[in-house]
Amino acid sequence: MPVVPIEVLPYVRGIQLVLSSYEGYTKGKRREADKLIRDEIKRAGTRARNHLINIQDVAFKSDKINIAKVAKLATTGIDELIEDVDKSVTGMNHAFFSGSRSAKVSDLKKLIKHDHDAIEMVTKAINIANSAEHAFSTNLSDEEVQGLVQQCQQMITSCQGFFNSRNKILGGLRQKTK
Repeated sequence: MPVVPIEVLPYVRGIQLVLSSYEGYTKGKRREADKLIRDEIKRAGTRARNHLINIQDVAFKSDKINIAKVAKLATTGIDELIEDVDKSVTGMNHAFFSGSRSAKVSDLKKLIKHDHDAIEMVTKAINIANSAEHAFSTNLSDEEVQGLVQQCQQMITSCQGFFNSRNKILGGLRQKTK
């Protein structure tokens, strides 16, 4: 593995548990690392969405309209997260011709930690969605199921905001200082 600053090594290792080919934002592999992170967030969001779609479908067929509505709202939030990830800024253009400054080690450290935290958040959303689906299938009370679905929605909303703040880190690489 290429050299990664010691301070972010735990975060790189954490991401590698999910993405075995991830090496951090090492020279020559920055776009690849960026794509891996984005794809993982979209994949994880889709997994959470699938759990909630299952709840929504069964709830609708069972005339549990309140649960179906809450699940629909949560899936809409996941769709928004996936769209934000698809349309977000991709960083790391070569600075020589672009007018952008090159990434410093401190920028890369921030980005690696930020990516780790975003993946952790979306993974928690999957776990909550899975728990909600399990609770629904084991006939727990409607309030408990709704609570879990709303927790998942809240985690996705937080992840969306957190991921969007990534643009500030990448945006800092776009202005060349003189």
